[in-house]
Amino acid sequence: MSETVQSAIAVEPGGKINPRIILLALGMFALGTDAFVIAGVLPVIAHDTHVTEGMAGQLVTAFALTYGLGSPILAGLASRWSPNRVLVGALGLFCLSNIASALAPTFPLLLLTRILTGCFAATYAPLAYSTGVSLAPAAKRGQALALVAIGLTIATALGSPLGTWVGEHFSWRMSFVLIAGLAGVAFLALLFVGLPKAATPPRLSLRARLAPVTQPRLVLALLPALLWYLGYYVVYTYIAPFLQQNLKIVDISGLLIAFGLGVVIGSWSGGKLADRFGSRRPLLISVGGVMILEAILSLTTHTLFGSLVMLFVFGLVGAIIFIPQQYRLLSLAPEHANVILALNNSTFYLGVAGGAALGAVALRSIAVTQLGWVGAACTFLALLLFILSTRLSKRRAAEHEQHYQDVPSLEPQEMAIH
Repeated sequence: MSETVQSAIAVEPGGKINPRIILLALGMFALGTDAFVIAGVLPVIAHDTHVTEGMAGQLVTAFALTYGLGSPILAGLASRWSPNRVLVGALGLFCLSNIASALAPTFPLLLLTRILTGCFAATYAPLAYSTGVSLAPAAKRGQALALVAIGLTIATALGSPLGTWVGEHFSWRMSFVLIAGLAGVAFLALLFVGLPKAATPPRLSLRARLAPVTQPRLVLALLPALLWYLGYYVVYTYIAPFLQQNLKIVDISGLLIAFGLGVVIGSWSGGKLADRFGSRRPLLISVGGVMILEAILSLTTHTLFGSLVMLFVFGLVGAIIFIPQQYRLLSLAPEHANVILALNNSTFYLGVAGGAALGAVALRSIAVTQLGWVGAACTFLALLLFILSTRLSKRRAAEHEQHYQDVPSLEPQEMAIH
């Protein structure tokens, strides 16, 4: 593509959101399909690979744990190269690793390919979010984040149910072939259309990238998120056997469409709400809503209609959380924007990994239909920590404001010394 066309796309006058953000969302669509499709085909994988459903759930743990722990490390290793090259290269390798998953002859090798896939996803996604923020005016930063994340949410609405249907009617291996195809299309689109030229950022050591974690206010902002993601995904990871047992059906792909539609609406609403009301109110309402929904999920999913409604609402309320949380972290430490976004994604995927692992442990002693109570307990703890975190942040902000109100009253000589 010529530089003239590139510059025409790269610059959007009048404070509009740059359309290239859509390309970033296209890559996230492939990642999102991969992240969520295993939950739908988990019983099929367990049967074909001769492992328990709890063990098959560790495919989610392997992917998510690699993503969560690897994100800041891989960001440091990749910082020597152009972000554009890293974005496109990581997506191409992501495509190849999904082909490897489709061809894996044994469960251990399949697990290994999920670890590799998590590495490439962890490299791509934080750069996609930070690039999206840089391409949007300040007043539409929340909407830009939501637009990048909409790739994940559309994948939940369309990609994951489609992958589940393919896995149930053909083979779970074909589900990975589908994901590889989606990633390949996204890779070629980004390669052909291109991204705005970006200077290679200064290299940061791993210690520098993790420096925000040493700040108590950020730790208190990240811990509740870890808990509410853990609570959410202890339920969603095992949603296929959950619904199959409650409804006595095999094909749940249609039900996942209702969940995905809720996620799409919730994700976009999260960006809008963050821009209008800030982060605290949307987070408080949505986290509390998730806790209630998890507590009643097993009681309201014994009919097809009840399951459709509950999955839609569960997806909607849960999806509102992600963007306001990003918005909140950016407001707490805007000087660490890239690192903060990477850490937030790490928190999300560590929660996914923890949820899958906790669910596997819980299934040794309780029925799969009781996992909602485990999720509700985790979300309740998250809500308590979130309230504590916001109160401490308000107190710190009030002390900071009082300090600056006192400064003008000083004499010029005292101000100079101060």
